[in-house]
Amino acid sequence: MNRRSGNRTPVLASAALGVLCILLQGCWTGCAERRIPDAPPKTAPDQADLMEFHRLRALALDSLIVAHTADWDSVGSTGTGIRYEILERKSAAPVSSLPKGTVLELHHRFALLDGKTITTWQEDGPMAFELEGTDLPAGFHQLIGQSMLGDSLRALIPPSQAWGMSGRPPEIPQEAVIAVAIRIDLYTRPA
Repeated sequence: MNRRSGNRTPVLASAALGVLCILLQGCWTGCAERRIPDAPPKTAPDQADLMEFHRLRALALDSLIVAHTADWDSVGSTGTGIRYEILERKSAAPVSSLPKGTVLELHHRFALLDGKTITTWQEDGPMAFELEGTDLPAGFHQLIGQSMLGDSLRALIPPSQAWGMSGRPPEIPQEAVIAVAIRIDLYTRPA
């Protein structure tokens, strides 16, 4: 009897193993049909990704400008992110009240935040600036337009109001904050 039972055990074990394999195969096959597909790989950012990227970039640039102007005595700012300080005011005549096409003379220094000079009046001469006509970026027009004739001021202009994403290679890199120091006078023709 022991011998028979001994012969029966491998047969039962083999049958049980066969049934188990059939059950597992059925489970795997059925599970594969009900499996949730993988998300398709992302090949490009969507609109929400781009909006978040630009929001974080603007926040970082604003923080950088605020840090650089932290030791200025009396900081003003525009709605477009330009931060400025009036160093000397000689008159109460607003530049914005001058007729369109008036030519101003700017004793200037434009530089990058790392101190690299872009242009200065000492090297290049005073800059002629025609109200609403000069091809400088919008931030310069905004800054000068809200100043008074004779003002001396310094400012930091964010890339969105200066040369933006493209810059002006090789002098101005992409997304450069521009440090400005200017004195605004009426243009006088050289004698």
